[in-house]
Amino acid sequence: MKLKHIILAFTLTAVTFSVNAQTKKTKAPAASKAATKCNVFFNGKTVSQMKSTDAMAWCDSLPLIVKGDNGVLYKLKTFDVMVIQKDPFLSQDFGTAEGGMPILAYKAIERAKEGDSVFLKNITYADATNQLQKLPNCIFSIIN
Repeated sequence: MKLKHIILAFTLTAVTFSVNAQTKKTKAPAASKAATKCNVFFNGKTVSQMKSTDAMAWCDSLPLIVKGDNGVLYKLKTFDVMVIQKDPFLSQDFGTAEGGMPILAYKAIERAKEGDSVFLKNITYADATNQLQKLPNCIFSIIN
């Protein structure tokens, strides 16, 4: 009889450990905070103002990279481009880019003067699962 109680106690202990091991919860890795603002990432730093020559160099550096205010670097997949000329005021929309800057937008950046701006909107990037995710708009101005 005593042996039956010992075997029963041992069996219950083993079952309890087994159940606890299966129900033990692990913490999921913390997801990074979504970016609420993006800036151009060029020559190892985040910039919101560039010389037109630097802006053209950024356009040539593929893939185009922006940095979110969450500290994450994003490789752009698609985005809409608009170049805004300050004097005389002119807003030119160059459509959707895929992977690089459209040639007409590149030419407009090449002609840009101080105070003009380049506006990227509807920006997407591919996440770790290769799904397209949206980013906030990115704007930079041209300086001398």
